[in-house]
Amino acid sequence: MSEPKVIAFATQKGGAGKSTISVHVASALAYVYGYKVAILDCDYPQNTVQVYRNQELQKINTDEAFKNRLLNQGITPYPVSISSVEKAVDSIEALEKQGFDFILVDTPGTINITGLPELLRMVQYIFLPMEADQGTVASTAGYMQILGNYLKSAQPDPDESNLLGYYAFWNRFVKSEKKATYDKIEEFFQQKGLPLLQSRVELLIGYKEKRSTLFSLPERELEKLGLGKLIMEILSIVLGPGQVTPSGKVIELPAAASSVEAGISDDSH
Repeated sequence: MSEPKVIAFATQKGGAGKSTISVHVASALAYVYGYKVAILDCDYPQNTVQVYRNQELQKINTDEAFKNRLLNQGITPYPVSISSVEKAVDSIEALEKQGFDFILVDTPGTINITGLPELLRMVQYIFLPMEADQGTVASTAGYMQILGNYLKSAQPDPDESNLLGYYAFWNRFVKSEKKATYDKIEEFFQQKGLPLLQSRVELLIGYKEKRSTLFSLPERELEKLGLGKLIMEILSIVLGPGQVTPSGKVIELPAAASSVEAGISDDSH
């Protein structure tokens, strides 16, 4: 890829798991699929991703096995940078000059913050984790409608925005939940014209506990959690199906995702 793809994970409601998702996706892209990745943590004041990284760096100094595992992996850890939302545009522009394939942005858990419209102008794709509770569904739908209005306002001058698509996806999916609950919400999103991915990240042991900025879960575990399908679906949207990752894996839409809306515009690739 010649220019980096800038992707954001965003919510309007804190605690939805976007930082955990950001780390899992970034680590898989870097350590499993071979992409050059950077994370920009704009989630002030928590800066959760940076906290993860600092904890792991401290562990290197106290845990010899952990240190040896990192050395044996033989891959330079991707950088994690902190930025305020107000300075995010400058931070992204600086990262764009450093040869990354993907820049993942962890946004604040609120939309009422100075500088967010300018940040969103720099992002090409936004992915919104959503759980099957009324509050999260309502806030996600509201955020997506705001994004839609933002895009419409930029239409007279396409240079005003890089945003090509925004998509919700099921996070912390619970299989024991009544199917009708998910069906009803999916029908609501379809009626409102809000894109919803088919990938479902399941709420299983290891999903949160095994997040790491220095290592990725093995592919088999990514698949078990639904993260493997999510990553492939994201890559299919951002790069297009049929492309090959640096590790040699062919990017394919998950079978159940073949009917997903491909984005806001037909030329999103």
